[in-house]
Amino acid sequence: MSLEIVPLTNHFAAEAKGIDLRQPQDENTRRALYNAFAENTVLLIRDQELDPESYLQAASNFGEIFEQDLKQFCLDENPLVGFISSGDRNNLNGKRIYRGINWHTDHSNRPIPPRATSLYGVTIPQQGGDTQFADMKALYDDLPDGTKAKIDHVKTLHVWQASRSPRPLSKPPGKQPETWQPLVRVNPDTGRRGIYMNTARIEKFDGIDDAEGFAIVDNLMELANSGKYEYRHKWRKGDMVIWDNRSVLHQATSDYDEERFLYRVMIQGEPVMTVADQKVV
Repeated sequence: MSLEIVPLTNHFAAEAKGIDLRQPQDENTRRALYNAFAENTVLLIRDQELDPESYLQAASNFGEIFEQDLKQFCLDENPLVGFISSGDRNNLNGKRIYRGINWHTDHSNRPIPPRATSLYGVTIPQQGGDTQFADMKALYDDLPDGTKAKIDHVKTLHVWQASRSPRPLSKPPGKQPETWQPLVRVNPDTGRRGIYMNTARIEKFDGIDDAEGFAIVDNLMELANSGKYEYRHKWRKGDMVIWDNRSVLHQATSDYDEERFLYRVMIQGEPVMTVADQKVV
């Protein structure tokens, strides 16, 4: 096995080199890939030549595939593979949208959200169209002890689109779930705590007054946006990136006019682990 893991920042994100994801991987390689993903929470694998079927095979190295919610943004020939395109339109008003342009974690309104999301670069603009990632473990670690004690047991109600959402969201058909999530989530792979939030979905708080809760989230979002905790990915054709929704926020940029097309696949998650659960364990 020639797999090599190279850090991309001094605290998270790494590149896996020396692997062809078109090929089935042996158990040792699969374990090494997953461990690199779990430890670094953002994993980049460059120079891959993947069609939708081989991309699904590559993503399955990290777990079972999560069924896509937004059917209008799925490939007709393979509905388990979604896409993000410069031609995307909001299904409510038909206007062009840049999906994911504020910091968020995917499908946090579900009781069991996806563990991971992956994107694969098919058509990449010459300039712009980056994806930004924020390490919410490191951000949590840097908080004052008093702030940690205040938020460790706070819960937030996540709905499909919150009344304070900074952007409109395309909606799947039918009634969408809503659920209470911990503001501080424990990653079961590592035992590390991190901030778990999504301003497009948080509607109210439990364990703290709503006004104070939103003020805290605003402050946390300001920290996430400071650049201190960021890895910014500049796409190349053939890049596969997978990240841990339990420990990382991500956002898209809208600074491009050329064609941009990415495949998108998610990985099934597990019941959300809280600080209280960690203490029991």
